[in-house]
Amino acid sequence: MTGSSPATGLAPRLPAGGEAAVTPWARCALLYLFLFLMGAETFLVSPLLPTIAADLRVGTGAAAQVVTAYVLTYAVAAPLLGGVSDRFPRRFFITAGGALFVGGNLLCATADSLTALTAARALTGLGGATAAPAMWAYLSESAAGHQRGRAVAMGVSCYALGQVLGVPLGGLLSDAAGWPWAFAAVGAGLAPVVLLIGWRLKGPRPPAASVSLLAGFAVWRQRRLALPLLSTGFLQAGRLGAYTFVGALFAERYHYDTARLGLIGLLVGAGSLTGSVLLGQVSDRARRRGIGENALSAGCALVFVGASVVALVGTDAAVSLVAVFVWMVAGGAFYTSQQTYLGGADPARRASVISWNGTLDHLGVALGTALLGPWAVAGPGFVAVTAALGLTAAALSAVAARGAAG
Repeated sequence: MTGSSPATGLAPRLPAGGEAAVTPWARCALLYLFLFLMGAETFLVSPLLPTIAADLRVGTGAAAQVVTAYVLTYAVAAPLLGGVSDRFPRRFFITAGGALFVGGNLLCATADSLTALTAARALTGLGGATAAPAMWAYLSESAAGHQRGRAVAMGVSCYALGQVLGVPLGGLLSDAAGWPWAFAAVGAGLAPVVLLIGWRLKGPRPPAASVSLLAGFAVWRQRRLALPLLSTGFLQAGRLGAYTFVGALFAERYHYDTARLGLIGLLVGAGSLTGSVLLGQVSDRARRRGIGENALSAGCALVFVGASVVALVGTDAAVSLVAVFVWMVAGGAFYTSQQTYLGGADPARRASVISWNGTLDHLGVALGTALLGPWAVAGPGFVAVTAALGLTAAALSAVAARGAAG
């Protein structure tokens, strides 16, 4: 890695070609910390739901609306805010979103009713939708061209690591002191990071243009952006939609108890983390050889299809576990490849494009769960739908790669 930019507080130098001369790794590290804590918070609610429901005296099904509040707020707000975000320095939206994220978690910690907790989770989702697209845009545009893949991959890796460690750490803290302290810990940990970002993060100011909540929708008029975005939606529909039912599959087919099902969650997180790290090592080299990220995404999607079919139809637990791991390696690599490509495909609309990628990510999970729900878990129809979603993603990425090559 090259060194960070000088400690004078100057922004990374952008030559005429628009690429930074050096990667400001020290400043990127602040965003990696933010992404780690955001990842830890994302899956924090799921293991705490029974405790939260009992404490607030509501059913577990009703308590699940706190998850929906976060996801829906993020999915709706991200593309609207992305169009505005591209008109301001990245630091502004990252800091503002971080403040909302911190405030939302602290309000979660003090919530004494389901309504208050749901509203606090919606505020947290708004904070994520405000900050995340600007963070990914900063990582892409501030990195030196030959290190862009590595810079983005490290962000995805930190986010995945947060997901891996967040659930067990949050569970331990909840058992020791109560579930509100899990949210309080995220808020308290992120607060100084946000302050440092507001003070230290420097970067090129996006080109001046009109501010509009609808500006982000312009990305759909460009085929080279629309196809990869749709590919994200279909891949995540198959990857995470099918994963929703993996616990039931292992419980029914292999008689796994709750403890062993929890270990599968760690395996899944480790797979996603491994995939993002591997792609970061490969993408920069592949680009120098004329192989673009869309081609890599198509390959990752095909690996996912093969691994998911083996995992779903297999009858040996060890084989199925290895296949699930490969399934998640391919998914983590795919997501990293998409973030790298979309972060550089339209420099004038980086945050807008990346915000849509986040929205398609969330909507894809909802789509996959809805499409797979009616089928018997791991039955022929379930396997066929999962494979079809992955193949559609591969085809869309392949067409996008061919268009870029042409």
